[in-house]
Amino acid sequence: MRNALNCVDARLMDHGKRVAYLMYKVLKPQNMFDDRQLRDICILAMLHDVGAYKTEEIDKLLVFETRDVWEHSIYGYLFLKYFSPLKDLSPAVLFHHTNCNEINNLDNETHRTLAQLLSMSDRADIFALNKGNNSGFQDYIKKNRNIKYRDDITDMYLSSRVTIDGIFDNVNSDDDFNNFFYNTPLSNEKASGYIEMIIYSIDFRSSQTVIHTVAAACTAAMLASLLGVNNNDIKKIKTGAMLHDIGKIGIPVSILESTSKLNDMDMGIMRRHVEITEKILEGNVDDEIMNIAVRHHEKLDGSGYHKKLGAGDITFFDRIVMIADIFSALYGARSYKESFSKERVVGILSDLSGKNLIDPKITSTAIENYEVIIEAIDAESAPVIQAYNLMNEEYHKIRGDINSWVHA
Repeated sequence: MRNALNCVDARLMDHGKRVAYLMYKVLKPQNMFDDRQLRDICILAMLHDVGAYKTEEIDKLLVFETRDVWEHSIYGYLFLKYFSPLKDLSPAVLFHHTNCNEINNLDNETHRTLAQLLSMSDRADIFALNKGNNSGFQDYIKKNRNIKYRDDITDMYLSSRVTIDGIFDNVNSDDDFNNFFYNTPLSNEKASGYIEMIIYSIDFRSSQTVIHTVAAACTAAMLASLLGVNNNDIKKIKTGAMLHDIGKIGIPVSILESTSKLNDMDMGIMRRHVEITEKILEGNVDDEIMNIAVRHHEKLDGSGYHKKLGAGDITFFDRIVMIADIFSALYGARSYKESFSKERVVGILSDLSGKNLIDPKITSTAIENYEVIIEAIDAESAPVIQAYNLMNEEYHKIRGDINSWVHA
């Protein structure tokens, strides 16, 4: 997650990790949560400003006193609610810049506590960034007791003896904090949920990318099944396909959303998404899955990118995702094109296969099972489209409710 989101702006994830560190240091001695719950709270803290990737408010967030806090808070809350395993904790993000006497819309006491601690930890790190010291920050929160922060939250923070002095070094050198994540394992369901969350985070920058990714992963899994691949390997192929465009998170939106043909310079930048994908994944996922993800623009004759591999270096699983990516791109609507007809999709795939650019056997399977694959794509994409529609509806509702919430 850090590798991916750092491709947009490393400052935000570095800030998030320090906020998580402060939350951990305050909450650990309290024994309010078990290790798994505390782990989830720390991940929530790391991601609490994820909405800024949508609003481009990143620079504003690094200023200690800022008035415009709702936009990124709303988007962050909605993203974590609809597209992450942190749905149950997400309301804390919505109110993480709200004063203690203004959180009247949060009925859940855990959410109220976490929102206050997020607010305090967030301001502590920004105070440190602005060259403030621990004594100065303690004076600040004491001054704002029962104004910004509840009595019990202020006391909890002060009694923990957490310090912002040296925090930029401490967050990386504190073995207790860093080992905590590795010693508190994720379930397979949550691990998959976080992988999907990373994919969905790209859509905060490009409205077309996620549906393409879901369609490519679905197509890859369908093709693998039709070609007799076993279930464990189908999971590898589908995971690689889900991750294949993650590097687009580091490509400018102006290029991702361009409605016209890219010039040579912009195309060169676009093609860098494969290298960025490799950088994000290398050392963090199985090598076979990484290769499946990063080889989707290679060609059997060696004319592809980014490593110009030949047929002998491109595995059967790589080839499946290559064709799934093309199939999805042709079928789906993009900023620069409408959805292509079956005839056009089949014609392009056949042409590429005939030129020995893509695997003929896999191509034939895709063409012969075109309708079955399209039906599966539509079924798998529907919940994602529905979630984005619900998120947009809720965004407008929240914007309309804010005044009544904070002044109730």
